[in-house]
Amino acid sequence: MIFSNLIKYKYKLALGISLLFHISAIIGLLFTEYNDFFINNTPLNLIISMLLLFYTQQKINKSFWLFFSVCFFAGFIYEIIGVNTGFLFGDYEYSIVMGYKISGVPILLGNLWFITMYCVGSLTFQSYNWLKTNFNFKVSSQIELHLLAIIGAFTAVFLDLFLEPVAIKLNFWQWYPLGEIPIYNYVCWFFGSLILQYLFVNLNFNKKNIFAVYLYVIQLIFFITISLFYK
Repeated sequence: MIFSNLIKYKYKLALGISLLFHISAIIGLLFTEYNDFFINNTPLNLIISMLLLFYTQQKINKSFWLFFSVCFFAGFIYEIIGVNTGFLFGDYEYSIVMGYKISGVPILLGNLWFITMYCVGSLTFQSYNWLKTNFNFKVSSQIELHLLAIIGAFTAVFLDLFLEPVAIKLNFWQWYPLGEIPIYNYVCWFFGSLILQYLFVNLNFNKKNIFAVYLYVIQLIFFITISLFYK
C-alpha cells in the first residue's frame, strides 16, 4: 500500500512538473515577446523529461540501463549518419539551439531518441495490456512481440509528423534544399524506431510507467499547438 501510494505520488509530481514546463513554453512562445528564452531552454526541457522518466521508472535494472544506452547511442549514430551522409532521413542540418554538437549532431539528440522510444514503447505496451484485460484480446506470444514493436514504431512516426514542423519553426534543424520534410525521413524513422522497439519488448524491465504515457500525450499536444498557432 505504501509503495503503491509512493508510485502514485511520483506520477503526480512528474506530471505536474512536465505540464508546468510545456504549458509555460506554449504561453511563452504564443503570447509573449520572450520567444528566444523558451526556444533556447529546449535542452533543459529534454533533460528534465529524461530525469522524470527515470524518477518514475519502477525497479531500474540492468535491462533498463541497456535499453537507455542503446537508444541513446543508436539514435546518436543514426543522426550522425544522417547529417553527414544524407543516407538516413535526408539532407538536413542542426542549429546551435540544441546545444553542443559532435560531428554536427547535438549530444541531446540521444536523449530525444530515448525519451521517444521509451514513451511509445510504454504507451503501446500498456494499451495492449488494457485491451487484453478488458476485451479478452489474445494472440500468440510470438505475434504479440512483432505487433507491439510495429505499432510502437508507427506511434513514434506519428509523433514525428507533428514534431518536424515545430522543429523547423523553432530552428532546431533545417531541411535542404527547399526546407521541405522528405517522406524518406519518416521511412527512416519507422525502421530506426522498429529496431529499438524490438529491443524494448524483448528486454526484461518494468514497462508499466503511466507518466511515460502522459509525457507522450503532453508532447503531442505541445507539437500540435505550436505547429498550428506559432508564427
